[in-house]
Amino acid sequence: MLCFMADSFYERSLTIKLNQWADDISSPGLILYGSRLTGKTSLVENFARRFRHYIRLDLKDPADLRIFHLQGTGSEWFDTLCFLKEKDPFSGNTLIFLDNAGDDTELIRPALELPGLNPRIKIILSSASERSEIPRDFSTLCLRPFSFTEFLNAYGNAESIEAFNEVPFPVGGFHKLLMMFHQYSLIGGMPAIVKKFVETHSMSSLKPVYESTLRELFNDIENTSFRQNKKDLLMMTLQNAFMYAGTRIKFHAFGNVPYGSREMAQVFRYLEHSMLLGLNYPTLTTEPPILDDKTRFPRLQMPDTGMMSYFSGIQKQMILAMDLNALFEGQVLRHVVGQELLSGQYKAPGRLDYWVGGAQSLAEVDYIIPFEDLIIPVVVRSGEPGRLRSLQQFIDHAPHPFAIRLYAGNVNIRKTETLRGKQYYLLSLPYFLACRITEHLSGFIRYVSS
Repeated sequence: MLCFMADSFYERSLTIKLNQWADDISSPGLILYGSRLTGKTSLVENFARRFRHYIRLDLKDPADLRIFHLQGTGSEWFDTLCFLKEKDPFSGNTLIFLDNAGDDTELIRPALELPGLNPRIKIILSSASERSEIPRDFSTLCLRPFSFTEFLNAYGNAESIEAFNEVPFPVGGFHKLLMMFHQYSLIGGMPAIVKKFVETHSMSSLKPVYESTLRELFNDIENTSFRQNKKDLLMMTLQNAFMYAGTRIKFHAFGNVPYGSREMAQVFRYLEHSMLLGLNYPTLTTEPPILDDKTRFPRLQMPDTGMMSYFSGIQKQMILAMDLNALFEGQVLRHVVGQELLSGQYKAPGRLDYWVGGAQSLAEVDYIIPFEDLIIPVVVRSGEPGRLRSLQQFIDHAPHPFAIRLYAGNVNIRKTETLRGKQYYLLSLPYFLACRITEHLSGFIRYVSS
């Protein structure tokens, strides 16, 4: 059984970006986006150690909320805040964290004005929904569930981490990392769930954590000002969404709920705005810029594949699978690959692009990624290159000969051709390297070009 490194558990990749922001004197504030329970508070609490003083104000706490209604502005308000929180306002750099900040800019304005009065003050706002207004000079970052990279670092298996980071990938590290990626896909990256599994080494112990996680998401919906029938529809749609994750959906009667496209589109827009799911639309282009076609059905992306597998009831099938491509026509693997591609995007809401053929075509390429001045197709498929018909159709229209396949095998480069006779080069990568495609692409293109 793998050993968990407790001291590094909350060390997230985003900490590097936070440190860069802290050193940037042109940006006094930061909005930290992220869906509920992804660890935003823990991340900031760890990051706050680099500051001499740290003040956290939780806007869901009535006592902290009352502080924003105090008399006085600017330095007077800050002096009262420091008195209440027992901090010295004159003794060094200070980080103020407005947790659960919501979207009411006027309410928190006393805090937003402080960096202009004192350059040694930095402010972070956390939010589980996109803000309609971003203060001038504020930066934005987005925290997502644990990526596979963070999952590996949390377990502290040095040998696997070294192999994972090596380019080109070493043959000897394949089987161990494949097993760990299957475990990551099964459990997911929600911090509380990963922590519980590490403590108990038991899948059975995770059930109450998954259930309590969903209850907390439902509680947030219950606390909105919507009418009860709208709340019920939001919760029902969210729960139904897990089993459709990684697939293209229609709004009309989604999940067999008797509502039309207009009503369901509004529901999905709210859930997307609250970062509880993502809607990704396809493109028909094979050259930059990538333009989404909003007239076509979107693909549904949930924040976490572990939540998807639990609430879809497919964990037992996943445990027995030797190749995730073989499960449910690749739906699970396509979804976790999407989660990995998003993990390298630090801005909200992030985007996942994929390609479809014209009106009379059934061709669909799982993902496309921009690389330099090219758009590279990525398919999540097993089998021989000759069976990758959709990929071949993309290559026939693309101005370059490069493609990537993610599968349950080791690194391989193969020169092949489409049915129309166009020669192209296929880089096959083990699917646990999904978040490292860009690093491997550079060497692949250099190798082919030489």
